[in-house]
Amino acid sequence: MRTFENPQTLQQSLAAIRTVLRDGGVVEWQVEAEVLLRHVLGLDRSEFLAEVYGGSGGLNVDQSVAMRSLVDRRLSGEPLAYIVGQREFYGLTLKVDRRVLIPRQETELLVDIVLEHLASSRLRDPIVVDVGTGSGSVALAVAKHAPSARVLATDVSDGALEASRRNAENLGLSDRVRFVHGDMLQPINGPVDVIVSNPPYIPSGNILELAVEVQREPRVALDGGDDGMDPLRRLLNQSAARLAPGGMVVIELMPEQMTEARALAVQTIGCNVDVDTRKDLMGNERALVVKRLVTGVEGPDAGT
Repeated sequence: MRTFENPQTLQQSLAAIRTVLRDGGVVEWQVEAEVLLRHVLGLDRSEFLAEVYGGSGGLNVDQSVAMRSLVDRRLSGEPLAYIVGQREFYGLTLKVDRRVLIPRQETELLVDIVLEHLASSRLRDPIVVDVGTGSGSVALAVAKHAPSARVLATDVSDGALEASRRNAENLGLSDRVRFVHGDMLQPINGPVDVIVSNPPYIPSGNILELAVEVQREPRVALDGGDDGMDPLRRLLNQSAARLAPGGMVVIELMPEQMTEARALAVQTIGCNVDVDTRKDLMGNERALVVKRLVTGVEGPDAGT
């Protein structure tokens, strides 16, 4: 267990924690030190800043012991979100643990795309399916901001579904999202207006090259097979039979997978589709967007 000096103020405690995290190789050491200290103190950010910069005294004995434990866990490679048990996503505070992938900021792009589509299409009671929901992040964000949508969320993991249902309950959205156990779209009968997913897309051979903390997340939520695109192929195949005319599929992928993914979408869903990609805040192609047009040939075997 790490040992700290016994600072007389919280500001000194924060500085000491930052030093230990920085020296331990934590990239976001400044931010993470604050998050860990806030967690131990049980304060929101405004309360925390008032205490720290108001000259409040240092940690008591119990808080010091708890702080040392959390810092050691972080230095061992455990993700910060698992340590504090929560993650912010699209304005929602989600409970997360080792059963679910930690929601990322770049995945908020999927929610943006879905909400834009729902607003522009003006569908009445559109059906939205979040495939591989994990913590429920995407499904719950869509449900929160699109009250007319009928949102379903699937996952093959019982643990993930338990976690997502708990988040729905905590957020008062239990009556807005139906969580279903099953592999991708198999438990869903079409037609579906929107299919959205952040599937596993890391090539199997690259898993051990990921950051240590990422490797602590569920492998089933990361490993996309030899080229990282096995889940994409399966999802597109299942989407072809369920996507309504005028419907949309939105899938998160790596930028280097987009060219092949675009071709697969046309090959699988049919030639009468509009295929595009959207960039994340870092300027990387992050989302594959496939829209099935209302008229014309629909499906790869149409007309045969």
